[in-house]
Amino acid sequence: MSDTDIEDPTVAADAPSETRSATASRLVRRPAAAVLAAALAAALTFAVLWLTDDSGAELDALRTRLDTEAQAEQAATTYALNVSKVDYNAVETWHTALNTGVTEQLKTKLDAAVGVVGPLLTQLQYTSTAKPLAAKVSQHNGDTYVVQVFVDMTSRSRQTPDGVTATATYTITLDRAAHWTITDVGGVGAPLAATPGAPATPGR
Repeated sequence: MSDTDIEDPTVAADAPSETRSATASRLVRRPAAAVLAAALAAALTFAVLWLTDDSGAELDALRTRLDTEAQAEQAATTYALNVSKVDYNAVETWHTALNTGVTEQLKTKLDAAVGVVGPLLTQLQYTSTAKPLAAKVSQHNGDTYVVQVFVDMTSRSRQTPDGVTATATYTITLDRAAHWTITDVGGVGAPLAATPGAPATPGR
């Protein structure tokens, strides 16, 4: 047997020791890596849940705001359409529309306006029809909402028998806490301004 065939017992003994050491090192690293991965996964999950929860709250707040604004816009549009439909043969119907859903204080102002405009409607044989164009909350403070309403009106009178088409703009202030009661109106009767001899807007 040659020298090269003789196995060094030291080397033979060391080899398993190194293998065991490497194996042990790998076994130690694997749980550490697993713990780190689990911690990262937990942190990521928490972050996602936190962000999702926050986004959900913001989404709910947005939906609530949009729903509330839609209610204000609908109430304002309904009022604007009703007061835009005029028939000189039924001035009292227009008067009722003006006073529907408004505060007592505003009723007083509108009654005074009808006292001026009513006779003129009869004299001019004024009629008008209306269609909604758009409505948008322009501002709000607490329960007070201000809505801009645009209405497409076609009016006729003795002086304009063929009809005049115009866009009436209303600025309507509503109180949400009082079931969308209207506290102020601007623009009522604005289409009358297109009729020669008609008075200024009686809404203010």
